[in-house]
Amino acid sequence: MLEGSLTQLAKNVKRGQHTVRIYLREMESAGICRSRFGHSPLGKGTVEITEEFWPYQRSAEESLADDPIEFIGAIRKLLQDRACVKSSASAADEILAREWSDRGMKLELIEQAIIIGCIRKYVSWRNNQTRTTIGSLKYFAPLLEEVQTMKADPEYWAYLRYRLARMENEWKRSHSDSTSKNADDPAAPGIELS
Repeated sequence: MLEGSLTQLAKNVKRGQHTVRIYLREMESAGICRSRFGHSPLGKGTVEITEEFWPYQRSAEESLADDPIEFIGAIRKLLQDRACVKSSASAADEILAREWSDRGMKLELIEQAIIIGCIRKYVSWRNNQTRTTIGSLKYFAPLLEEVQTMKADPEYWAYLRYRLARMENEWKRSHSDSTSKNADDPAAPGIELS
């Protein structure tokens, strides 16, 4: 998949933007590729060669991006794996996930935004901020924009996954302790999640 602006693409192939749009339309009608560009020539877009014309084997993540239903399911699974996220599977979440799929957003970037968002939520709980769970995929939208601008090594993301797992286990342990105390004494204060 080729990502970038129409202006960049036109400059790289040494043709005008209008000409490039015409060529892309011709290739799409012939079934060679799919392209997604907005009306602004500076806006980001994608060009993807179709399976019939792609000589290499695609990775699993690329095939997920082709099917919006699988893409939405993969995002739902990422959210369900986190204890600080109340999985709602609302229509708004599905619409946002579908928009990300249409924009060709990589699942890896979405996972990274979820990791950062969950870590920040656990830190706020540790600092005695509100103890509500994350209730919507929209919570991660600004973090996704932040992640897109980051230039982090894979080791950094491995470290954050490790830290998140530790924070999550600590929260689960403290949550189960407070729940069992509340069962013994209904007047005892606990962690309210709703």
